[in-house]
Amino acid sequence: MIFKYLCIGLFLTVIAMVAHTQPTITKIEPANWWVGMKWNTVQLMLYGKNLNGIEAKFEGDALKIKAIHTLPNPNYAFIDVEIPENTRAGNYNLWITQNGKTQKIAYPIWQRTDMKGRNQGFNPSDVVYLITPDRFANGDISNDKMGDRFNDFDASKPERRHGGDLQGIIQHLDYIKEAGFTAVWLNPVQENAGRGSYHGYAVTDLYKIDPRFGTNELYKTLVEKAHELGLKVIFDHIANHIGIEHAWMKDLPMEDWLNGTLENHITDKHYKHSTVDPYSDSNSEKLLKTFWFVDDMPDLNQQNPYLANYLIQNTLWWMEYSGLDGIREDTYPYPFQEFMTAWEQAILREYPNTNIVGEIWENQPAYIAAYQKDSYLPTHFTTNLPTVMDFPLMDAMRGYLLGEKKLEGIYHIFVQDYLYANTDNLFTFLDNHDISRGIFHAKGNTNKVKQMLTVLLTTRGIPQILYGTEINMMGGESHVELRQDFPGGFPQHTRNAFTASGRTPEENEVFLFLQKLLYFRQQHPALYKGQFIQYPLQWSSQVYKYIKRDEKNVFLVLVNGHDTVKTVELAELQPHFEGRQKGKDIFTNQEVDLKEVSLAPYGVLLIQVK
Repeated sequence: MIFKYLCIGLFLTVIAMVAHTQPTITKIEPANWWVGMKWNTVQLMLYGKNLNGIEAKFEGDALKIKAIHTLPNPNYAFIDVEIPENTRAGNYNLWITQNGKTQKIAYPIWQRTDMKGRNQGFNPSDVVYLITPDRFANGDISNDKMGDRFNDFDASKPERRHGGDLQGIIQHLDYIKEAGFTAVWLNPVQENAGRGSYHGYAVTDLYKIDPRFGTNELYKTLVEKAHELGLKVIFDHIANHIGIEHAWMKDLPMEDWLNGTLENHITDKHYKHSTVDPYSDSNSEKLLKTFWFVDDMPDLNQQNPYLANYLIQNTLWWMEYSGLDGIREDTYPYPFQEFMTAWEQAILREYPNTNIVGEIWENQPAYIAAYQKDSYLPTHFTTNLPTVMDFPLMDAMRGYLLGEKKLEGIYHIFVQDYLYANTDNLFTFLDNHDISRGIFHAKGNTNKVKQMLTVLLTTRGIPQILYGTEINMMGGESHVELRQDFPGGFPQHTRNAFTASGRTPEENEVFLFLQKLLYFRQQHPALYKGQFIQYPLQWSSQVYKYIKRDEKNVFLVLVNGHDTVKTVELAELQPHFEGRQKGKDIFTNQEVDLKEVSLAPYGVLLIQVK
């Protein structure tokens, strides 16, 4: 009898073990792929239970399993799947088996959308409008509060969610177009669960739009509607880190998925200064790539090959799924550069017309020039990055607005353009979501801001304007203060600055100034791709003079760095006027004598030579 019960107990134990080892798949990323991609071997990341030692196969011969990778953590596995060029779009049954137990999953392979009008890139003919989505416009109040995990809504507190969303942006695409912009860059819109991440830079699901902004489908709709209006869309991407609320942080796929651990990691930001230092210590280089910005932003280890594949495929997925036109890469120097080079190569191979701009927050041209593709400068890394953010020009402009630097600072930044492999692919800006607004730096001096906007839009590179600059939004010194709500974008607002009647006279003045400048720039390519000829400033006059010209047109820009009227002799510029004596001030439409002009205090002139 005892033997009988022992046998029964052993049998039940074996049954329980077999049941326990049945594989369970709870999620696959990416959730689909496409026929006809150059990246035609996709590495599926499986989430679930009991995935160690699994076998996998697809029904039929259409999709080819190249490899199965099981990990010490049985809650994850990876499967490499080849999608031959002649594969038909449709759902393909994937069978996952372990110890005779099987789970069937339908995996979708989609047909690619017609490429016309998609993945266009951005270039010097564009002017980019930068939006912090939570602070722009609330088009759907139903998604302001989404349950405990996403309940961070309090419009009265600057550090909390205010309710801006994708629907609000869609509703104001006409406004952006009419203002004269040609592209839109949104701060990250992927899921950021938890509090204090309204800005979007603590992503907790790389394949999902934050529900407080909308859905994946709505993001795709935004891109499509933008394209219908002739607007491009730029995706803000972060390869360096994730948010602490990401599901990985409760169960890391692999021990080296992160740099450091939740309990033991580096947060000392001084390591950022060793980016291109030829004399830097190797340990300093390692620290640069592995430190955490803050404890709530775990640093990813792109040297893990599975994570590297994941990040590349995730970017390709968003490009293909939505048709977006380009990428702005956050904190560019801090991931491992070997990975960044491979990431760029994969994107540009798949979408050769697109563009990628990297954030390298340094104030010397030699620092950021080293990161641009085909750089002349010797470095210890290679790069495929087409475009870099021009922080040195921003710093010179900000110094002028603050009164700490004179206009020579801007002149000398342009003198150093010989360092760059491609000055057309410099992403230029006066301010952005991380830097107090130009008008704040200028202490309310609108004339000085108009000067810098004119320089920004009539020299070289791809200009970017922060939302609200067109109506002279002041903001404040801190991040939460500068990221003001756009007046009229939210239900509680009493006026609507998206309309002329809702703007103050001062706001309309700046709006019309910038709109005219943007429209004029679109009509005259010489202003963004013509020959650039600048003149040294005389210490006594502090008037900055430069010419932009092509075969058809000559334009003269004059900027007065003084608080008094200045009379400017133009004799040294006469060879470029080719005997023409008159010009037109494009802001006033008045005729200008090209021998001598008068500049108002902190005045700026854009003259078309006639």
